[in-house]
Amino acid sequence: MIKHLILFIAILSELIMAQDIEFANNLYFKYQNYKEQTLISRRFKLSDILPLIDRLKDKNIFSVNKVGESSQKRPIFLITAGKGKTKIFLWSQMHGDESTATGAIFDIFNFLTGNDEFNDFRNELLNKATIYFMPMVNPDGAEVFQRRNNFEIDINRDAVSQQTPEGRVLKETFDSLKANFGFNLHDQSILYSAGHTFKSAVLSFLAPAENFEKTISEVRSNAMKLIGHLNNVLSNLIPGHLAKYSDDFEPRAFGDNFQKWGTSTILIESGGWKNDPEKQFIRKLNFIALLSAFKSIADKSYKSEPLETYENIPFNEEDLMNLVIRNVLFKKNGTEYKVDIGITRTEINCNGSNDFYYKSAIEDIGDLSTFFGYEDYNFDGMEISLGKTFPQKFYSISEIESLNFKQLYEDGYTNVFIDSSSFNENFTTLPINITHKIEKDSGNNLKIDDIPNFIIKKNGHVKYSVINGFLIDVESIPSKFMNGVILE
Repeated sequence: MIKHLILFIAILSELIMAQDIEFANNLYFKYQNYKEQTLISRRFKLSDILPLIDRLKDKNIFSVNKVGESSQKRPIFLITAGKGKTKIFLWSQMHGDESTATGAIFDIFNFLTGNDEFNDFRNELLNKATIYFMPMVNPDGAEVFQRRNNFEIDINRDAVSQQTPEGRVLKETFDSLKANFGFNLHDQSILYSAGHTFKSAVLSFLAPAENFEKTISEVRSNAMKLIGHLNNVLSNLIPGHLAKYSDDFEPRAFGDNFQKWGTSTILIESGGWKNDPEKQFIRKLNFIALLSAFKSIADKSYKSEPLETYENIPFNEEDLMNLVIRNVLFKKNGTEYKVDIGITRTEINCNGSNDFYYKSAIEDIGDLSTFFGYEDYNFDGMEISLGKTFPQKFYSISEIESLNFKQLYEDGYTNVFIDSSSFNENFTTLPINITHKIEKDSGNNLKIDDIPNFIIKKNGHVKYSVINGFLIDVESIPSKFMNGVILE
């Protein structure tokens, strides 16, 4: 009898998992029906979502409440849907430059007001659960696309001290709700890998620890089981691209304390996906992950998931770089070396929060066989040298635009000199760097943290240039280059 019961439970669990995978797959293919089309990049502000929030007031399934203000008096909203006993609380963009999940929340609002083959799920969810959304905890940070708030305080280190108005709003809302489940929604570095692999950690989960001992209480166990269930569902969409965030206890953080204070809390970190700089594919995955989590909470399917599933998810590792160039020959002081060169890129805000440019740096040199690049090239047999500055002066950008860039590369140049006080930009979209001064050639010195500007030759002929860490095939120079930089 017991054997039959165990077999029945196992078959039932497999059936439920198959149904949940099918649900996630259907969401994947139907996503464009729900994507909020007014949010098309990561760098939106409160003013961009206010019309969307106002629009929700006309939908009878939502209630919209202003629950507080930021330090610069921008409103913070709580949006509620459903009337069920189980309470689910989601908060996003506590860090102002981490907006991927915020976009997904507005996609979910569109989904919840839909009328299609998901109607049975909508009705069941909204009858069994009440869902509370705080879509932008840090509107001041979002305004200038920075992590911290107006006082330069990290709100996610303010759960206990309560120094910030945003932190107080979040804590007061949490206290008033006493939610069963909480979703702490963030973005992480795109350079995290899922374990020691070449695969990026597209989504990283965590059931935060409640103490330094990392005790597994019933509250934390429920979060672990739900994450394990989500891992099984999402692995069918992005196999090998799921990871766990570090589970070290952080006594000042909201997620860790919310877990300790009785809400099963799930951290979701949005990482990187190749050729997705605006994280729109990862936004889609957030949409699927959150709705799949709601389904599992509503039908309690997560309860049968063993804790081992969570434990077996690999941790984030820092094994990725933006560009890795392998096995190039480099000559210095008459000696020839074969090296790998790893390059990383940093986004620099300019002209407000809407515009940015990339500034690249040499991250590492040597044997990088344990690292992987989003762009990864084996240039065995090719020779690399540092780019030089063309000695002729130019007096306007239009002069530089008319240059033969291929010829410049073939002559070893990656930089040009402009003698113009009217030119004061931080970057250029031309496939060349611009400098305001010509310095004496310092020799072929490859250095960590330098801006990577190289010429790569094969059998004496220039094959590639690297401008500010971006590789260019000299036979197909792009008409629209990501960006060169202004060298000072």
